[in-house]
Amino acid sequence: MNIVFFKRARPRQFNYKPMYYDPEKEALEQRRRELGLSPDMDRKERLRAEMHRKWTRGSKGPATSSIIRIIMYAFLAFLVIYVVFFTDLIKNLLLAFYK
Repeated sequence: MNIVFFKRARPRQFNYKPMYYDPEKEALEQRRRELGLSPDMDRKERLRAEMHRKWTRGSKGPATSSIIRIIMYAFLAFLVIYVVFFTDLIKNLLLAFYK
């Protein structure tokens, strides 16, 4: 028999499964809610809303920002390498601390 002082009892799991669940329909409805489309819109209105959503998002996507971030990190790395190997800044700082 194990004696454990700080162990908490686990709560019972609720295991309800609906009888009529259609995952494809749920995914479609979720996607429509994300896009701001209602089921009573006709085809032209849905197309117009979709185009508006895509155009207002802007031309900068995640790919552009990741490229800019990589360029910034590369520039920072080259700057640190230049300062460490080609200037006397580190040497002067170390001499100032040891005096």
